[in-house]
Amino acid sequence: MKKDVLFIMGMGGPDSIEAIEPFLFNLFSDRDIINFHVGNILQKFIAKKIAAKRSKKLSPEYLKMGYNGASPQNIIHRRIFKALEKYYIDLTGRQLVVIEANCYYHPFFDEALEVLKNTECNRVIFTTVYPQYSLTTVEACFNRLAKMYNISGSNKYKSVVIPYWYENEKYCKALSKRILKAAEKLNKDIKDCHVLYSAHSVPMSYIEKGDPYPEHIKKHIYIINKMTGIKSFETAYQSKVGPVKWMQPAMIDILESYKDKNIDNIIIVPISFISDHIETLIELDEQLMPILKNAGKNIVRIESLNDSPDFIEALSDVINI
Repeated sequence: MKKDVLFIMGMGGPDSIEAIEPFLFNLFSDRDIINFHVGNILQKFIAKKIAAKRSKKLSPEYLKMGYNGASPQNIIHRRIFKALEKYYIDLTGRQLVVIEANCYYHPFFDEALEVLKNTECNRVIFTTVYPQYSLTTVEACFNRLAKMYNISGSNKYKSVVIPYWYENEKYCKALSKRILKAAEKLNKDIKDCHVLYSAHSVPMSYIEKGDPYPEHIKKHIYIINKMTGIKSFETAYQSKVGPVKWMQPAMIDILESYKDKNIDNIIIVPISFISDHIETLIELDEQLMPILKNAGKNIVRIESLNDSPDFIEALSDVINI
């Protein structure tokens, strides 16, 4: 039987309460994703301080999510990968081995590349867990990969690179279905709802370098709006951290502004997230959305894709090229 490998990259997440601080230190130490413009040694010093402070604040939140202190993202992503392996073989007749590589916590890139080295296969698909391309995520992952492994240097198998996949029709349909379902939950037609797209923020220094991320978000939203018939919408950014300037407008500012506007029946769509994690379960659900719920507004968040069958079908379609 022919065998394909999906080498899928991401930032990763802590797998225990004890792992939160080292995960955050690794993240804030990486000048390729968050550059404090203070030099490497001073950045590591700042990263250590931020990691220590934020880990104390975040530990109760990680415990609250119900995964014994681990990031929900870790568990859900592995469910996705397992379901994808099964769906792929049924669809194509080829075996699929998913190898996960993370920048900031296990399995790290060196661990994942060792697994790849020892895996006989016909084809390797290199991609990330991020639908849209950003210098801070996709490019950071591929740069890390390039430093450790020459993608074009192997004649053992065919290599396929998928830098982004937000335009995939089945993926967009999966998101659209959840938006329409959220409108039903509000007992409203989608044309009578206001959709607030929430994307993970990016430091402005990368946008000034020409990061394609804002344009990809814009194009992705255009596709979704066309599929669903959405008329009223806005985009905001969440999850900024550290002492640098981030993309605007911030989710919290937009939600605060809605309190005094004639805007209701609001659907939150995390446009750059494929699964539940602390940004959806805590930041959106418990910290941001109550701003409007407490003001008497009708507001819901769409169900996350997670390991749902239609998302597994979409991912298989993304990589089956």
